[in-house]
Amino acid sequence: MAQYEHNSDKYGYLDLDDLRGVQEALMKLGFDPGIIDGLNGPNTQRAIREFQAHVSMAIDGIVGPDTRQALCDELTHTSEEAPATPAVDYEPSVPSRPA
Repeated sequence: MAQYEHNSDKYGYLDLDDLRGVQEALMKLGFDPGIIDGLNGPNTQRAIREFQAHVSMAIDGIVGPDTRQALCDELTHTSEEAPATPAVDYEPSVPSRPA
C-alpha cells in the first residue's frame, strides 16, 4: 500500500509514491508535466514548481513528502468540490388569448 495515494470517482486511483503517479496527478490538476513516463525531466520539473507555487509552498522542484502530501490534499479538495448547478429548463409563460 502506498504511503501517498488518492482514490476518487473524479480522478481514479493515483499512487503518488511513484513519479508516474505524480505526473498523472499534476496533469489532472492542470499542471502539464509533458509525457507521463516516470522521468523527472524539464517539463515535469516545471509542472512541479508551478504546483508548488499554486499551493504556496517552498518552490524547489523536489517531489518530497511535503509536495506529495500537498498533491494528495489538492486532489482530495478538488474531487470534493460541488459540481456546477445544472441549468434549469425555462418555459416562458404563454400569454393567454382573449376568448
